[in-house]
Amino acid sequence: MKLKKENSLRIIKTTKEMQAISLRIKNKGINKIFVIPTMGALHDGHLSLIKKAKKKNIVTVVTIFVNPKQFNDKKDLNKYPANLKSDIKKLRNIGVDFLFAPKNHEIYPSNFQTKVIVEELQNHLCGISRKGHFDGVTSVVLKIFNIIQPDYSIFGEKDLQQLIIIKRMVKDLNIPIKILSHKIIREKDGLALSSRNIRLTKKNREIAPIIFKGLKKAKEDYKKNNLSSINIIKNLRKYYLINNINDIEYIEIINPENITYPIKPKSGDYLLVAVKLGSIRLIDNLKF
Repeated sequence: MKLKKENSLRIIKTTKEMQAISLRIKNKGINKIFVIPTMGALHDGHLSLIKKAKKKNIVTVVTIFVNPKQFNDKKDLNKYPANLKSDIKKLRNIGVDFLFAPKNHEIYPSNFQTKVIVEELQNHLCGISRKGHFDGVTSVVLKIFNIIQPDYSIFGEKDLQQLIIIKRMVKDLNIPIKILSHKIIREKDGLALSSRNIRLTKKNREIAPIIFKGLKKAKEDYKKNNLSSINIIKNLRKYYLINNINDIEYIEIINPENITYPIKPKSGDYLLVAVKLGSIRLIDNLKF
């Protein structure tokens, strides 16, 4: 088996080949492996994760797999944007070593029955409205980890609950992987980058930056007036409603260590929101 040529992207489509390559790299004892799991439709947020990974100067593996088991709405799965040709070009330009892009049957072969559940942490925030979502996330992430056997992996802080849950899974199951996080990457107007942003209507795209503006305003009000969590949430909800964000799924303040809800925020706590603009669900957060 030949490993990649320098400065070339090698595309792997089967679990058997990807695992064999990873084992060969590990057995040589020279290089470590950094995996960046994605569902494709790569944007600057994804690329910032990859750039951070490449700073480790080790083998980089990006995965692209639209995981059906983390979609509780089949329509959302069918509409998920995909452009593998464009993604490959971006990965080549940034100098990624391997792309693992398996078909569904490679990850979930016939009669697949196993799932991984992080019980308590999924019963909050996004997990309330998206039943089974985080079971799908943890199951596929653990499978990716078992196939590639990386030393490092990285996840964005926009999906904060996902990051918290994956860290807990890795700790609870004694998986020898260091999980890194990366800050939210935003458009110039503050909207957090997401593959779903391209599905926003023109009107809703104009409204969308209000999400982050509201978070910043809430943080400023907290610093100025030392408000309790309930009052921060109440004021932010009012601000959104006034500014045409009417479909609010949740506004919460949490301690990220264990997803508890402080009476009054402290440094390191997070303010999180999930809203819908039309049919598009958007999430964002800001650290106190």
